[in-house]
Amino acid sequence: MIVQLQRVLVTLVVLGVLVACRASSAPEVAPTLLTPAQAAARTVVPFTRAVQLQKAGRIAEVTFDLPAPEKPAIPILNVGLRLQETDARRLLDASEKITLGRLPTRLRLERIDVSAPGPVQLWQRTRDGRDSQKIPDDGVVTDLTTGSVDINSLAEAGLYSEEVLYRTLQLAQVGGIAPGRYVLVVDLVEDRPGLEGLKAELIVGYQSLGK
Repeated sequence: MIVQLQRVLVTLVVLGVLVACRASSAPEVAPTLLTPAQAAARTVVPFTRAVQLQKAGRIAEVTFDLPAPEKPAIPILNVGLRLQETDARRLLDASEKITLGRLPTRLRLERIDVSAPGPVQLWQRTRDGRDSQKIPDDGVVTDLTTGSVDINSLAEAGLYSEEVLYRTLQLAQVGGIAPGRYVLVVDLVEDRPGLEGLKAELIVGYQSLGK
């Protein structure tokens, strides 16, 4: 009974944070929201790509340009999955399906506008969110943690709507990354049929100051 009560209290707190973020974090005036086709064609950070999470294999391969961050964003590049819903309870349920069930994912980030292209070392936050650790050479991430991408830059790019609730789960991050041209490849390692139907996107963008 005590465990049930604790879970209810935690759920209420999370739902409250989601609603508060929706109400207070967005810029006062945002550009027009991109259509799905326009978002799929965007190749500069920040960007999103609609993805399916139920079947193993490649879910995204994007060649993109990385500009320098503009305040309040800072030069920590976050790679994650962004879930969308209009109902906070459904959004939390979708998030828990991924974080509790885990979603083994293989990532490869490479800079390609240099004389000797090569992979960029990716990092992952520990499960408790207090520290970071190198992602192994095979690029496989098993645990996703709550993450964030600077909302101002998303809104300016037409990738944020006040009519939608979002939750970002971080796959990887890179600190002090240099502007340039990169390619990102993302593969799911295992089938996850229970995730079919989730409205999810790959999201890549700078972290906001103070996050």
